[in-house]
Amino acid sequence: MTIDDIRNRVLSNLSEERVEVNHRPLIDKILARYSSEFVIYRELIQNSDDAKSSSIQIIFETEGNSLWSKIIRITFKNNGFAFRPEDWDRLKKIAEGNPDEQKIGAFGVGFYSLFSVCEEPFVSSGGQGMAFFWRHGQLTSKQGPTGDDDKVWTTFLMDMREPIELPNVESFAQFLANSLGFTGNLREISVYFNNILAIHLSKNIMEPKSINISSELDTYSPRKMFQLTSVLVKDVQLEVRRVLIPTNMSANQWYPTDLQTEQASILLRITSGNLDVNVSDTFSAEMERITKKKPPRKTTIQMIFTGFNEHENYNGTISSVFKNLLPYPEQGRIYIGFSTHQTTGCCSHLAARVIPTVERESIDLAEKTLSIYNHEMLCLAGTLCRILYDDEMAYIEQLYNEMISENNSDSFREWIGIWAAYNLTYCTFRNSTPNEKVGKILEEQFFNCSKKNLPILSTNGVLPISNIRLPNSEMEGFIKIVPIVPKVLFEQCIGFFTKAKNTYQIIGELTLNDVLYELRNRTLSEDEMAKLLNWWISYRSSGNNVDSSEFNQFMQFARIDKKSQSLSTIRYFLNPVTISSDVDIPDDVLPYAISKDIDLQDLVKWFGWSELPLVNWATFIVNKPDIEVNPVFAEKVHYILARSLDNISQDDKETIRQLFVQKQCIPTRFGMMYPSKAYFENVNLFPNLPTIQFQESSMVQNIMDLLGVRKVVELQLIFQRLLGQGDWDHMQLVKYLSLKFSDLNEDEITILKSVAIWPKKNLQQSKKAAKQAQIVQRFVANNLHVPSPIHRDLGLPIIDWQGRWDCNAQEEKFLIELGIREYPTLQKILELAAPPTDPEIRKKALKYFITNFDEKYFSNYNWAEVKVAFLPCSVQGIYAKPSECFINPKCSIMGFQVVRQDLKYQVEKLGVLQNPDPEQLLEKLKKNRPQDENKGKEIFEYLASQQGDFITSDWNTLNYLEFIPFRVYPDIIIHASPFKCFFKIQEDFLNGFFLRVDFGEKANKFLQSCGVKNEPTPVDFAELLVNSSRELMNSNGGDVEKYISILRRIAMDYKLCGSITRKLSLVEKMKSVPILLAVRRLENVNNVNPGNQEIQGYQLATANEIYINDDIVYQGIFNTLTAPEEDYLEPLYKWLGCRSLHDSVKEVAVPKGFAQQTKNSQQLQDTILERASLFYFKHPTFDIKKDEEWLKRLKVREVNYIETTYSLGNKRQTSKDSCNCILQDVGMNSWTLYITSNLKLLDISKHIAKNIFKTREWNSTFRIHTLLTTSLSSLKGMGYPVDRILQHPKLKCFENNQRSIFKTKVNATPEIIQSLRLSLQDSINSCNLISGNIDCIDTQEYFENVQNQISYCDIVPAQSLLHVGFSQDISLYVPKDADRSEIMSPTRMVPLTRFINMLKDLATIFGIIPNRVISVFYDDNSTSIAFNYNRSLFFNLKFYIGYHDKECAIRPTINAMTYWFMTFCHELAHNYVKHHNADHEYYFSSFAEAYMAKFFEMMKNYEAPSELFHKSKRMKY
Repeated sequence: MTIDDIRNRVLSNLSEERVEVNHRPLIDKILARYSSEFVIYRELIQNSDDAKSSSIQIIFETEGNSLWSKIIRITFKNNGFAFRPEDWDRLKKIAEGNPDEQKIGAFGVGFYSLFSVCEEPFVSSGGQGMAFFWRHGQLTSKQGPTGDDDKVWTTFLMDMREPIELPNVESFAQFLANSLGFTGNLREISVYFNNILAIHLSKNIMEPKSINISSELDTYSPRKMFQLTSVLVKDVQLEVRRVLIPTNMSANQWYPTDLQTEQASILLRITSGNLDVNVSDTFSAEMERITKKKPPRKTTIQMIFTGFNEHENYNGTISSVFKNLLPYPEQGRIYIGFSTHQTTGCCSHLAARVIPTVERESIDLAEKTLSIYNHEMLCLAGTLCRILYDDEMAYIEQLYNEMISENNSDSFREWIGIWAAYNLTYCTFRNSTPNEKVGKILEEQFFNCSKKNLPILSTNGVLPISNIRLPNSEMEGFIKIVPIVPKVLFEQCIGFFTKAKNTYQIIGELTLNDVLYELRNRTLSEDEMAKLLNWWISYRSSGNNVDSSEFNQFMQFARIDKKSQSLSTIRYFLNPVTISSDVDIPDDVLPYAISKDIDLQDLVKWFGWSELPLVNWATFIVNKPDIEVNPVFAEKVHYILARSLDNISQDDKETIRQLFVQKQCIPTRFGMMYPSKAYFENVNLFPNLPTIQFQESSMVQNIMDLLGVRKVVELQLIFQRLLGQGDWDHMQLVKYLSLKFSDLNEDEITILKSVAIWPKKNLQQSKKAAKQAQIVQRFVANNLHVPSPIHRDLGLPIIDWQGRWDCNAQEEKFLIELGIREYPTLQKILELAAPPTDPEIRKKALKYFITNFDEKYFSNYNWAEVKVAFLPCSVQGIYAKPSECFINPKCSIMGFQVVRQDLKYQVEKLGVLQNPDPEQLLEKLKKNRPQDENKGKEIFEYLASQQGDFITSDWNTLNYLEFIPFRVYPDIIIHASPFKCFFKIQEDFLNGFFLRVDFGEKANKFLQSCGVKNEPTPVDFAELLVNSSRELMNSNGGDVEKYISILRRIAMDYKLCGSITRKLSLVEKMKSVPILLAVRRLENVNNVNPGNQEIQGYQLATANEIYINDDIVYQGIFNTLTAPEEDYLEPLYKWLGCRSLHDSVKEVAVPKGFAQQTKNSQQLQDTILERASLFYFKHPTFDIKKDEEWLKRLKVREVNYIETTYSLGNKRQTSKDSCNCILQDVGMNSWTLYITSNLKLLDISKHIAKNIFKTREWNSTFRIHTLLTTSLSSLKGMGYPVDRILQHPKLKCFENNQRSIFKTKVNATPEIIQSLRLSLQDSINSCNLISGNIDCIDTQEYFENVQNQISYCDIVPAQSLLHVGFSQDISLYVPKDADRSEIMSPTRMVPLTRFINMLKDLATIFGIIPNRVISVFYDDNSTSIAFNYNRSLFFNLKFYIGYHDKECAIRPTINAMTYWFMTFCHELAHNYVKHHNADHEYYFSSFAEAYMAKFFEMMKNYEAPSELFHKSKRMKY
């Protein structure tokens, strides 16, 4: 039964009862919603206005006659129309509102506000009366005639429940004034305190005026419910007369005659908007349901708007009674007959017949229908507000246009701005309260109701707001045409403009386009231009991007008014530090009056201008005529040039020099002179020289120097005037010129350096020489030397000097500056030290050169470029260059020159090397190969001492260079390359195929580095077979075993090292050349083998001719060439391309006769099915080809015989067998085993193993044969777990490589875990007991066990590791054919020490004794990181260095420690299991889990615990 059925059943079967309402609690709850002050009077005044009353009287009767007495009765009277019968009926009903659509009352609870102060109100009207009283909690009334003659007044009588205080006269008067302002019919209100008229308010309404509604204004509300049809403005005057109650008078001092009164009035402008209402019938019905009345057909909205002039008049003088009627600048309120708590958001009161909430204090915007109705009406209130604003702005616009031409003063603009601000403030909307939606509705309609943009005042008059820009203080200095918001308007209405910009986006900031418009339409003064440039710099610095076209327009339109010069013509600005601001400047320079207050760097950055270069200004100013005629002007120019001359480039200086040297611009004693004709003031050698005249000559020193004003008299003039035509005293000339040397120009110095005016000292003493001395020889200064003894000894030309030479004296310094030699040049001293110079001079020159090398010659000396052979060698009479001789006398063995040994400690700084470099040694070795063994030994021993300098390319060259002497016959020597030679050849029969050399231990060390091997490698053997297989086979008399031994070495390399596999070209030859030894059965001809033993023949063949003998039956049938049956050789043969004989033979068996089920076949089938699980027990899953389910579908049938055809290539053999069996697929997932009557279980076992296992192993065949032929009881007796296997067949495939995929319950108890941990510890203890030092590791047998496993811990190749020493008691190993330096070299000792320390630390975690268990090896050719050999753990240093040594340089890292900890666990797990399978994984993870806690504890010593924690979370086990 549903809940609806239950309800219907109750309604149909049971009697009904009326719901009782307790009136008193109901009325109390209703009155609780009417919490505002004077609510009783608000309701009664509203009812009076609805009744078209014009006058109201309110009488307060008190206990006494004092104003401080409490009220005991209130009488409220109005002169409206008398109560009608329906009014008396509604009065008795709660929530029965007035259905009159023109009346405000809607909810029918207003009258009951009287019960807030009285218990039993009484109402009289039109000769009828109604009394209310309480009976048993229910409100009861009685109605009847009053018997009086008063037909004018309707009276409400309220006897107080308890006496109450008289209302505050001022507050009550304010309430009544607010109420009277918007009532439609009331004209006066009188309030009496007993018989005293305390308050009298009256209202006088003037004749209304109509406001035109613009056609661009949308007069409809959004949903078209309301239409604004007309707007009227009327002036309303309110007057008040009230008593003033003193605040300092006590009750017993009060007399009615003592009271003073106040009279005041106010004039308001009330704008009324008349609305037509158009709602749907559905909407009207819903309104009626909610409010008990239909919507009106017409209604009115009103707004109080005080004009600017009235506001100015009332400012500060208005009576407090009227202050709430003028809210400016605060928000107005919404009046629904009377003031509510809801504000409008703007500065106007709004009176509208919107639907309030029940308590009549707020507008109902919650109930859906009422919300729509109220929203629509509020929208038109926003429209009315816009009409008022536009009307006022139209008046302001008219006044502005009339007055601006006559009065453009700042005071007028400020006054009109204040007026506009007042008007805009009135209509600036803020968040209304308590419901902010009201203000938003009005505001949105205010902005959106008109197609015209909002008009506001601008600097250019009243304009649409979209045409006006917000003011910008940075731009006000140059924006005059673009209209902007006046400052006074913007400051007073900042809130409006913020919202207009950000929310409505109807006004914006000044933009670059505005600036361009301004610049396009007028020129700017220099002051305005300066402000424009400052704004532009600020604008760009703020990150505003400007494209090139905008920038070009800006530069083109911005013009300076004097010349209307565009900024685009400006290239430079003036820097007054460089060029004075009071001089003429070129036209392309920005006037200094504009740039003086601007950062010059900004002019560079934002305008691309640059500072006016001094050279440009000089180019401009030099063309002024005054420069050659006006000394004052010229002096000023020279001062400016001199001030900044040192800061310009040499090119600019040269330009300035060229500009002025052609001008007579230098003021002198004899007038304006060319610079080259003027002299400095201190040039007084002759009295009539034109010297310069400046007020401060020192300030123009640099520019005078630049222009060439002379400091000394010309040399030619000196020669003419002072020296005459004959010889002169060069000592006097030196003295004069040394004094003036600093004043000589470069050309004059060049002349002095190049003219041969200096005499040479004659060192010859003969008479003839004395005569010749009278003829003076003069030289250029740099061809002479200073007069020192060593120069005399070396026979160098020296200057003729009188007196002692002092290199610090002024004259001597002057000659040195001119180039006189203080010591011989490098080239000269080397020539003096080399032949054919006199031996004595040679000796002195070499000694002088070596002694003075560091001080005088080092900086210019390059031994590699020396072309003079000046160094004496050990061989008498031989001289060599530094690059041609050496210090070490041993290098002479190879034909190199050796410097004289008494100089060996002195010549190294001259570039002589101890030994030739490797390139020279190689070149010498190529040209002069040793011609016998003794010479070779000497050379190789010397080269061994130099091999540390050889690089890889040198060794590669030597490896193939044929320089090793090898005596093939007593008198015949050949030269072989190192890669073809060996130190040892173990088998004598190989001597004819490999070269054996031995030059002693020291020489052999060098040859070994060149590539000589200790003995032939598998690669060498492979190359020998490829090149000489048949010769090798024939050389040892056909000894097969010797040939096979070579094949074994190659096979071992392929299996363990793979060095041959990297020689791809060699491998291809091995595959195609007959190098492999093949076996074939020989026929027993002539009864050579009477015992019928098989005779095998051997021959060489290629890989594709040989088969792997993996099927003896097939071999017996075809007798093909097969590989020797050796485990090492077969993988090699397979790799080179030998095919499997088994896979190559195609066998086709066909059962013959009728297939039937016999007793034998059924018995065999039952046995196979019974024991199928036994066949798979512990067999590796990866080797299973067909599973147990397949085997159980097997059927066994017996036939007469089986015919088998065998095919190998083109060969074919057929046999009929009555003792054979075959397995065939007969379809439908069924298999049949065909047998003959003479069945053999071994053949059957072979066929089963062949079909269920992948590999062909005889042990599988024998195991299946045993399981088929042995009784189950016998198998049990041997310990075979028959019952467990047969009872749990699904566990049969557990094997070493993989755990079953099926989940089984595993017991995990503390006892089991403890047992496991004890087992792990026992395993480690066994390592400590068994392990020890191993001299040589033979891994042959172990490797056989793991050869098919792929792992990073594979055992290193067999017989390959050699013990080479200890480090920290840990054994060290290297491969046998490697040098011990592989692990013990100096470069690896530090990493080795770090590695061993880490391993020892990790060993303590497991309780391992390091020196018994741990060993370290280094093998560059192995992929093994570590391995476990007989419970000894071997770790490869190579991988530690490659993976972790760099990061462990300071201390072991978490990464490295974790890696090697897990390696320990991996290798220890091999104590249990050799192979990498599920069992190994189990023990590996067990070790890691058991010792992880100890590992973490150790890690605390290496890194912070937090780091350890975070890293441990990333570990994988």
